[in-house]
Amino acid sequence: MADNEKLSAYMFTVEIDGVETARFQRCEGLEVETYVYEIEEGGYNTSTHKFYGRTRYPNLVLEKGVSRNNALYKWYKETLLEDRKLERRNGSVVVKDTEGKEIKRWNFFRAFPCRWTGPRLEAGFSGEYALERIELAHEGIVEDTVQGG
Repeated sequence: MADNEKLSAYMFTVEIDGVETARFQRCEGLEVETYVYEIEEGGYNTSTHKFYGRTRYPNLVLEKGVSRNNALYKWYKETLLEDRKLERRNGSVVVKDTEGKEIKRWNFFRAFPCRWTGPRLEAGFSGEYALERIELAHEGIVEDTVQGG
């Protein structure tokens, strides 16, 4: 794939433990941020030195149309609403081309659902789909190299 080739943002899937869980319409939170702090040098020198601190990974927010597939809500319910052991899982956000071939993948680790939002239901709203959101806390995300990409 050439650097100037653009990816379709709508062709992606989410896998949890290697299994495609659902086709989502939106994914936010593919980010990594490292805190940078400055130390001023004393004396007549007016320069500062920059150092890096902790790295944080924002939560992944996934949004999809309501369907009969409730695997992610079930995971949320079993993990946080019932008296069970916290079940962390690894997963991936996978971008595909128009032929369904994988182009790019971001793997996330030790994730668990921390928020579920049901659809906004309102009479008289035509043309809008009922959407649900699930938010996943995780402990890291890395871009994976796709063979032949």
